[in-house]
Amino acid sequence: MKVNKREQILNQPSYWIENINALLYNAIVDYMEQHNMKQKDLAAHLNISQGRVSQILNDGDINFSLEKVIQIALKVGMYPSFKLEKKSNVSVEDFDDSLVK
Repeated sequence: MKVNKREQILNQPSYWIENINALLYNAIVDYMEQHNMKQKDLAAHLNISQGRVSQILNDGDINFSLEKVIQIALKVGMYPSFKLEKKSNVSVEDFDDSLVK
C-alpha cells in the first residue's frame, strides 16, 4: 500500500507534538496579553521560571510533560481536550495541507 506525503507526516509523532505545543503557546500568549502581564508575572502565575517563560515566548520551546501541559492550560483558563481516533476511521485527506508542511 502506497503512503502519500500527507500520511507520512501525520504518522510522525513530531507533527502531533508541534500541534499541541502551538495550541499551548497560543493560549499562553493570549492569556498574557488579555491580562496585561509581563514575563515575570506570567512566570509567577504559571509557577515556572522567568527563563523558562522566555524560552517559551522567544523560542517556542514548550517541551513539557503531559501533566505540566494540563496544569498550564488550566492556569490560562483553558480545558485541555484530547482524544484518540483509529487511523482507519480518519481520512488523511481531511487534514488541511497547511498543517502538514
